[in-house]
Amino acid sequence: YSIIELMNLYHSRKYRMDESFFDSWNSGMAYVLGFWFADGYMRIDKSYRIGLASKDKETLIDIRNLLKSTHPIRKDKTDCWRIIFHSRKMYEKLSDLGGSQHKSRIIKFPKVPPAYLRDFIRGYFDGDGSVFFVKYIRTKDKRSTTELRTNFTSGSNDFLTSLMKKLNFEIGLPIKKLGIYNNGGSLKLGYGTKDSDLLLRYMYYDNFPIGMKRKADYVFKIPKYQ
Repeated sequence: YSIIELMNLYHSRKYRMDESFFDSWNSGMAYVLGFWFADGYMRIDKSYRIGLASKDKETLIDIRNLLKSTHPIRKDKTDCWRIIFHSRKMYEKLSDLGGSQHKSRIIKFPKVPPAYLRDFIRGYFDGDGSVFFVKYIRTKDKRSTTELRTNFTSGSNDFLTSLMKKLNFEIGLPIKKLGIYNNGGSLKLGYGTKDSDLLLRYMYYDNFPIGMKRKADYVFKIPKYQ
């Protein structure tokens, strides 16, 4: 055995998980794949590693449960929760699905079956998306106004452009220019109140199997501001 093979064997005996998780499409698999595209990484460092990170520990617990995993979830120095899986089989399957090392600026939108597209997008949104209300005084009539905003972020122009086109095709969201922030290091795809309403209801449909409740709850807050 090589060192990498021995390390993977050690981790497979120490912790359990469903290594065939990414082998077939379903709503949960699509969600986790989307979440990984947002907040995951992969590398070969003594073993084949797949990592996920989030400020929301409950989401990682839900993902761990889907994978039937016993791997620990630990907090790092930045107060972010992380879970690391060790599996050559899963690593290679994730690569087949479009995953890569150093993916932040080069990642491309994967081929997702239409039936699971909203689950993949929800997973990505839970990882690298935001939803919030903004208050401002309208210039036209000086009235105080509250509006809903949603954003997707990525370092990859290709990924966000493809996402925008898919949302245009699926639910009619507009084609627009991507925003730039973080000194040009990141890109943003943002939507206003009406488009955010459509987007949230599309992603957080009735009885969605997994997702961040605090983001899904905005669906129920929207009518107050329309």
